[in-house]
Amino acid sequence: MHDLETTIVAIATPPGRGGIGCVRVSGPQALDIAARLFHGELVLDGRAHFGRMLARDGGAIDRGYALGFSPEAAYTGQPTVELWAHGSPVVLAELVEGAAAGGARPAGPGEFTYRALRHGRLDLARAEAVRDLIGARTLLQARLAHAQAEGALSRALVPLKDLLEDLLARGEAAVEFADESETELPSGALSAGIARARALCAEMLAGFQGGRRVREGATVVLAGRPNVGKSSLFNALLARDRAIVSEQPGTTRDTLEEALDLDGLLLYLVDTAGLRPAADALEDEGVRRARRAADEADLTLWVVDRSRPLVGDERTRVEAARGQADVLVVWAKADLPSAGEAAPGDLGVSARTGEGLLALRAGLRSRLLHGAPVEHAVLTDVRHAQALREVATALTAAHGASVAAMPLEYLLEDLRRALQAVGTITGGVDQERLYDRIFATFCIGK
Repeated sequence: MHDLETTIVAIATPPGRGGIGCVRVSGPQALDIAARLFHGELVLDGRAHFGRMLARDGGAIDRGYALGFSPEAAYTGQPTVELWAHGSPVVLAELVEGAAAGGARPAGPGEFTYRALRHGRLDLARAEAVRDLIGARTLLQARLAHAQAEGALSRALVPLKDLLEDLLARGEAAVEFADESETELPSGALSAGIARARALCAEMLAGFQGGRRVREGATVVLAGRPNVGKSSLFNALLARDRAIVSEQPGTTRDTLEEALDLDGLLLYLVDTAGLRPAADALEDEGVRRARRAADEADLTLWVVDRSRPLVGDERTRVEAARGQADVLVVWAKADLPSAGEAAPGDLGVSARTGEGLLALRAGLRSRLLHGAPVEHAVLTDVRHAQALREVATALTAAHGASVAAMPLEYLLEDLRRALQAVGTITGGVDQERLYDRIFATFCIGK
């Protein structure tokens, strides 16, 4: 992946048959290699030129377009030619083989984007956003990934990075030129700057949990005793009959998971076995899996039957659930006469009539995103959040050094660690292993 002087080739459209397919060739010899595969005008002007696609033996195999891009206009920052033919796997494979015969090397996962990074067309955060955009499953995920690919996170980091660089420059000048009056630091200048940097860092981290759940999706588990209406509610939220519904207790024996697009927020909705003393080994395993799913969920819907009084330890469980941020009490069968004891914050729903479903959907979104708008979230990736936590840790250490009146050199070392951690987000530091790990998660052709 690190040899940037070879020319690479790959199919840049999804596998399988389609109306259109694209073969991308990029590198120093891209124009010469593509000329062996295309009969027609071929120049690096960014325009589409119509012609014939050629096999390795020189025979025509299709009609299509060739688009050539100069390094200044190309995604990779190198001469690039895209051959757009019909989406026949045979035709596309022959074009790739022809390019390889002409000296191109098959591209690895994410290698085109890696070259864009190394040639300054993208920074690391924007490159990762390209991967997220390709993998988006909801419109909101796509919008956030596009904003990040356009540099939203990189721009948000500029004030923090500039502040750290300024503090370091002023501090190092004060150390190196201690005898010069113009480099003397005003009293409290570094402490005030560190406080501002810590505030910037905390502000970005505050929106991470919601941003992460938009990027990755959130797991919501339906739990409760048998026959309280979990499977019916599961089907109602999905708007289709996915789980088997029966009046016989213990019908659901295993966890059942389906994806749900909740106004752009991807939910992994999980139906579980009813929680009660098991009648046999099979049911016992279902109950064990139900408990484990609830423990691992981002949010648990504790479902109770509104049409009957709470039984057994159900009351204790419901009261405990009301005090937890990651549990929401839902009274099912709201269309039947009430025998329950709902409290403020509980939600009533009817899977049969649809009553309360809109309120439940809104409640899910509010709980999972903590009521904060996420349409413009900039921190969504666990790796980026961990880097910012390292920044915060270094800044806390710098603050401690300042309060303790330690030698300035100690404080500056903490600031260097903070700046280096910021650099790992955008790729401003040399971290080849980091690049290898990240780009291995890309698809081939991008």
